Amino acid sequence: MKYLLAILPLLFLLSMLGCEPKDEVVTTDPEATLRFSADTLLFDTVFVAQGSATRRLKVYNPNKNAVRISSINLAGGSSSPYKLIVNGLESPVVNNLQLRGKDSLYILVSVNVNPANKNLPFLVADSILFSTNGNQQNVKLVAYGQDAVFHRKSVIGNTTWPAGKPHVLLDTILVRQGATLTIEKGARIFAGNKAVLLVSGTLRVEGTPEERVSFGGVRREPQYANAPGQWEGIRLLATSENNLIRYADIRNTMRGLRIGNPGKTGTLVEGCVIQYAFLDGIVAFTSDVKVVNTLIHNCGQYGFGGLGGGNYEVLYSTIVNYENRLQRETPAFVVADYVPGTNIKNQPTQLRLVNSMVYGDGSNYINEVLLDGTITADISHNILRTEAYKSTLNTNGNILNVDPKFKEVRKQNFSLDTLSPASGAALPLPGISKDIKGKTRSTTKPDIGAFERTID
Repeated sequence: MKYLLAILPLLFLLSMLGCEPKDEVVTTDPEATLRFSADTLLFDTVFVAQGSATRRLKVYNPNKNAVRISSINLAGGSSSPYKLIVNGLESPVVNNLQLRGKDSLYILVSVNVNPANKNLPFLVADSILFSTNGNQQNVKLVAYGQDAVFHRKSVIGNTTWPAGKPHVLLDTILVRQGATLTIEKGARIFAGNKAVLLVSGTLRVEGTPEERVSFGGVRREPQYANAPGQWEGIRLLATSENNLIRYADIRNTMRGLRIGNPGKTGTLVEGCVIQYAFLDGIVAFTSDVKVVNTLIHNCGQYGFGGLGGGNYEVLYSTIVNYENRLQRETPAFVVADYVPGTNIKNQPTQLRLVNSMVYGDGSNYINEVLLDGTITADISHNILRTEAYKSTLNTNGNILNVDPKFKEVRKQNFSLDTLSPASGAALPLPGISKDIKGKTRSTTKPDIGAFERTID
């Protein structure tokens, strides 16, 4: 009996342990992860003065057993503009928090920004990091960092985007058929990831040499300045017509300008700079496009592509790749009477390539021009890098495989050096009296390319 009395406390303890609810038993299984009410908390208040906003995040344990969250912390630490309140405690880090099985907790997240601070990016980002059983999970935090006009996913009619406050595209903006979007001179447009400007109606970009319109990604940090693929770009759809894009800078896109409006009134691109496209600078399908005094450089695929037939004029333009970080597999300039990989073939194709440059550095790109199919072409007074056409295009004032001699390609300065073979080698064209910067061109011996040479 005395032995039984001695082991009774042990039996009682084992009994109690055996009855412990499963939702309180902590699992160390690395597969036991958390779920969240959102993968991104978006603070979509448009701040017009310094202030704060708060959002609530639900953290849920879907497992039957409890989990121990080793840490909950802000990736930006104490310097983050975001603040966390977990179980009533405000701290950038919370350690060793136990969450019962099938239970949840709420985290309050606040942010404080000053939109008058022009050094802030448009989107102020951070993350909440969760560490559980060796797993790392995160929830992204995104807030607007500057005062701007924010455009969410929408279909718009006749609309004007003025200069002044920047315009930030957060998603797809569609200009409906029959409507016109006018972007006034000096306007600045910034686009978030996956944002795209779709035009079923008419786009009129009214920049000037003195007050250019700019399109780019929302990230303002220096390391993003030349980064491609930050947003989708501008697409002119099948019903779009009478488009005019003048003196605009378009950068950081997947495709700068994608045009596919067969049979519609043509698109004029004048005085533009299109750069750092992950794929194409300008690509058009069975369309009418005129490009004048435009610089297109450092794209991952075509600088200019006209596919599936169409009517293409490229005048006084510079299409080049120098110190391009993207590995291209296509020439910089392509015109064909078909669309690769489709049944669109043998379409009527006209090309007028005059007073332009198509060139690039590196030994891998000795053929920067591809003309494929039946094309009615006027090709004269250009500087071209080509081995494939060095016998057929070595006429009409064309200069083949001769370094154009730009001022400073390392700084992406494609104006002409004093010794450039482009100087005075162009054909005067009626109606084109100025260059990409508004400089007056010579009436007798203008220069090839987008830039008329400045005499030092």
